Amino acid sequence: MARLPVEFFDPTAKQQFLDLPSKELKRRALELLAQVSKENPWLGKPCGFAFSTGNLSDCRKLYFDEKRDIDPRYRVVYRLLPDEDGPTKVEVIRIGLKVPYGDEEQIYRQVGRALERLLGSE
Repeated sequence: MARLPVEFFDPTAKQQFLDLPSKELKRRALELLAQVSKENPWLGKPCGFAFSTGNLSDCRKLYFDEKRDIDPRYRVVYRLLPDEDGPTKVEVIRIGLKVPYGDEEQIYRQVGRALERLLGSE
């Protein structure tokens, strides 16, 4: 498989990456995204559906931290575009601390805004 380009969904997603509190966290996030881009686009666990957040079934998540031997505190949420079966790029939706159950609604709103832009609803 050819290398897939990695893009940030919007300026907020890019800023979340830049706001990671250490160089090591940024390095780990980039390592994971490089694996997704070069080796395995399906590396992340599917997000699925929850009534609190709606349908995030086209998104995947990866967990990371500064050290590999601790329970990861951070997460990358991404999706493969145009779809899972024939991806041509990776779109990063969110990078940051894992959020408590229910706070994923913010991610759902971000994805919804992207869909509105693509469909010309804004």
